[in-house]
Amino acid sequence: MTNYTVTVIRDEDLWAVSIDGLPKNVAGVADYLRFSEIKDEVPEFIADLTDSDPEDFTITWRYEFGGEDVTEEVLQYLVAEEEFRRSQDERDRNRTRVLETLQKAGITQRAMADVVDLSPQRVQQLLSGTDKSAHRGRGGRRPRTPAA
Repeated sequence: MTNYTVTVIRDEDLWAVSIDGLPKNVAGVADYLRFSEIKDEVPEFIADLTDSDPEDFTITWRYEFGGEDVTEEVLQYLVAEEEFRRSQDERDRNRTRVLETLQKAGITQRAMADVVDLSPQRVQQLLSGTDKSAHRGRGGRRPRTPAA
């Protein structure tokens, strides 16, 4: 199986990616606005350049920021972040199950909120299926403007 080494650096306002291991006549460089785009888009980029599928090759990732090799630290963080997301998903599934069970048992939403340490309003949202958070952070709140 072919292996490509992808090096990611910060170049001014962009994330610059260079790919080693491509055929000599293929330029493997790309720029990305967001770091989060790299993980999903680079394998597809390589597949397009090599007329292959992402399953047909492996990637060795390297991260160099400020002239320093920070690969180990970045990879450790990315692994921890993925584990955290999976943990959140599992927590959310378990919370939904316990709320549904408590609802069937006739427990009030206020008591359910106490069990899962959420507000009664949040419990109502979760039970009614109007949850739109999807782990996107706090966004959406506008700062209050002082009354004139």
